[in-house]
Amino acid sequence: MGKFDDGFSLGKLFKKGTYWISSRTVLKVKNHREDVKAAAALAEWQKKRSRGGKIRCCFIIQLPEVWNKQQRVYHKLEADDRFEVWMLLVPNYRMDLERLSDSYGSEKEFFEAECRNGNLIYALENGKYAEVDFNRFDYVFYQRPYDWYLPEKYQSNYVVGKAGVCYIPYATNELSKPVTYPQSFFRDIYLGFMENEHAAELNTKRYSKACDSGLQHFLNVGYPPFEECLEIAKECGYKKVLWTPRWTYAPIIGGSHFVEYVQPLMDYEWGDAELCVRPHPLMWQEFTRTGKMTQQQIDDVLAAWKERGITQDSNKEILNSFAASDILISDNSSVIPMFFLTGKPIIYCVYGSDFDPLFHTIMPGMYVAKSWEDVKKYLDQLLAQDDPLKSVREKIIKEHFYVHDHASDHIVEALAEDYFQNDTHKE
Repeated sequence: MGKFDDGFSLGKLFKKGTYWISSRTVLKVKNHREDVKAAAALAEWQKKRSRGGKIRCCFIIQLPEVWNKQQRVYHKLEADDRFEVWMLLVPNYRMDLERLSDSYGSEKEFFEAECRNGNLIYALENGKYAEVDFNRFDYVFYQRPYDWYLPEKYQSNYVVGKAGVCYIPYATNELSKPVTYPQSFFRDIYLGFMENEHAAELNTKRYSKACDSGLQHFLNVGYPPFEECLEIAKECGYKKVLWTPRWTYAPIIGGSHFVEYVQPLMDYEWGDAELCVRPHPLMWQEFTRTGKMTQQQIDDVLAAWKERGITQDSNKEILNSFAASDILISDNSSVIPMFFLTGKPIIYCVYGSDFDPLFHTIMPGMYVAKSWEDVKKYLDQLLAQDDPLKSVREKIIKEHFYVHDHASDHIVEALAEDYFQNDTHKE
């Protein structure tokens, strides 16, 4: 007892009256109930929403490192007379403390500079979170699909009946399991501007009843980060290497090789080549939280990097790092398909094999490393300007990715069409 015939675990069993029920069944029932609740809120909002005047949009912002997913859309809305756009600035989440920060950090200065029209709401004032009337907005954009990063009063399940929840994915899905599409958030989305056709179709199918009723829309109109990466100059000097290690060792969300490769990369004979490391913003906190590394070990690594001339990337906007780099070494990450569009080579430190269709598309153009020996072999080759997969990458980009050109314009127009027409997305 405890497994279905097909091998899937029932999860924890507990008794309800005279029946034994699995926790998986309870979760499924709970999720269905929450889906119905979200659909009802979406339906109620659509009945009461008003159209007329400027289209009022709010971006709930928190993390500069993923702002590039929304940045171009935000600035196009800011410059468009049809729209009135606002920012709601929330302090960052402390992974090591498992709570929101008590004060603003570098995100405050960054987003103040990004907000050119002065429409900036500070969520945290005098130690308290501001009361925000989301009914005043037509659309509210979220940076990430994880509500637990935010105060309850700003979470999607609170906003869903007051404004149209919008989302541009902060990350693409590398593995087939849709871990970047959590049900707790996606059930609340009104307009989801997905990264490709597969993602749009997958979520339309997951929420078929709401989508068929016009309550939710998962659209494939282009992905703004891909649009921007296509514009980066594709010249490659085969000298500057960027390493983007994964922030977690959890296999379900990709896995990491940081601890295994940090010393070999320090010991590598770089010659006149350069290594720059761009840790995920949550990596150090996660490693100390899970005991993967101590703070002393982290300090020792940082000191060794400094001593050996290895730099830690200080760019808030990763596209600047892409433009300054020739070669990428990376674990599973949404950084990979973005960098791929620069046309420059990637050494992919593979972890698992059950890939999403996006990764299947680009895999033939990458150097797949299953060990440090593979990483070293490909580094030696590429630093010698031997790049046999260059033409493969160029072909993949040409055949599969130019559909993302003008993606940000398409999103702006989709918002305008939805606002001014009652049945924009219906067949």
